[in-house]
Amino acid sequence: MRTMLGRLAAAFLSLLTAGAARADDHFTTTTPQDHPTIAQIVKGGGCTPKDNTARVLKSAHPLDYAPNWAGNNYLGLAWTFMPNRYVVDPDMKGGIYLQGHLITPRSGEMPDDVFIVFAEWDCPIKVN
Repeated sequence: MRTMLGRLAAAFLSLLTAGAARADDHFTTTTPQDHPTIAQIVKGGGCTPKDNTARVLKSAHPLDYAPNWAGNNYLGLAWTFMPNRYVVDPDMKGGIYLQGHLITPRSGEMPDDVFIVFAEWDCPIKVN
């Protein structure tokens, strides 16, 4: 009986792990329609938070907060985000994220690659 439960638990965990590994497979990294390219955003100086509720995420999931950016910690309006790619979840309305680096108000670049929700940030563009 104990061996049977162990085997069932192992099978369940392997299925769960395989499903989690495939969870992000449907994301795309192309520029969404009617959105600026990454190059245009970078030339425009990057993105700034629309308000202090803008989230900083460790993955392209809306509730997966980056360490030190959850709870009562919030982002001031003087921070900048410099993107290096889009990550789009076609199954979620508003599921457009940018991946890149945060830049502090004193121009220091944070070391970790993070994600932001595109709709929560202003990303002015420069066409030329």
